[in-house]
Amino acid sequence: MGQKQQDGKRSILRTISEFREINLIVIILVLGVILSFASPAFLTALNLRSVGIGFATNCIVVIGMAMVIICGGIDLSVGSVLCLSCALSGSLFYNGMPMPWASAAGIAASILCGVFCGFLISYHNMPPFIVTMAMMSIARGVAYILTTGTSISLINKLPPGFKFVGSGSIGPIPFIVLICAVVGLIADILFRKLPLLRLVYYVGSNERAAAFSGITVRKVKLYVYIISALLAGLAGQLFLSRFSYATPVAGNGLELIMIAGCVIGGVSMEGGEGTVLGSILGIVMLSLINNALILLNVSVYWQQFVSGCILITAVWLDFYRVRRANRKLNQG
Repeated sequence: MGQKQQDGKRSILRTISEFREINLIVIILVLGVILSFASPAFLTALNLRSVGIGFATNCIVVIGMAMVIICGGIDLSVGSVLCLSCALSGSLFYNGMPMPWASAAGIAASILCGVFCGFLISYHNMPPFIVTMAMMSIARGVAYILTTGTSISLINKLPPGFKFVGSGSIGPIPFIVLICAVVGLIADILFRKLPLLRLVYYVGSNERAAAFSGITVRKVKLYVYIISALLAGLAGQLFLSRFSYATPVAGNGLELIMIAGCVIGGVSMEGGEGTVLGSILGIVMLSLINNALILLNVSVYWQQFVSGCILITAVWLDFYRVRRANRKLNQG
């Protein structure tokens, strides 16, 4: 009986050790404890609510970014696509279109951005960096055109149901946080279990080998860019619902935060490795750090500096880990 109990404990410990995100969860918990001592305001309900609402939208976008990077690509357009979705829906509603149709138009425009990028990258072999950087400028430019460069205020104009999505609560939990949790959980489970989504790992690990094994690489790459743009478009609707503004600066610089969150969460910039949950945890960690800097009255300029340092450190650690793994493989 004692031996069975020991075997059971070892099995539990082995399961925990194999859980890739456990180290990041521990770091987040330790960071939370440190912040609770550093600032009495950290554990207040108001601050925790603010942190949750703040990272919820980003957690939706980072799912798509994680898929793209795991597939061996990069998407620099997510912030601008979010902005385009928000600006288009807001301007259409402001000019008299019913909110459901305006929201659908914003999401449809986002999907078209993904189709455009995915088609050029997968069927014309254009570099993802160049294509998505071009889309970043195009989508942002269209947002400026739609809003004439100014924010369109929709305060007290949006339908209550749409407004509730971004600013309402169910009990003490903001509804937008519940959306983030549900979408993130479903995406992580599907990414781990659904054979179709597992193809993303195969393409990211070795594109030529994936093609030789019968995988339609072009379609897989096309789909990941469409999904990334779709999620960015949905995040744009959440942004509009939360702030009631259609602004051409929404999502500015978001792509760098998404890349940093992915890399911190264990997604390899080489492709073929990472999880949705890890990427979401990376965004949570970045949100806690930014919140700590605000509570400690650190200048906004230093916040940008710290974010940049975190990004370059995370990327460096990722490349160092990949080089060390390759060196061991070659020696073996």
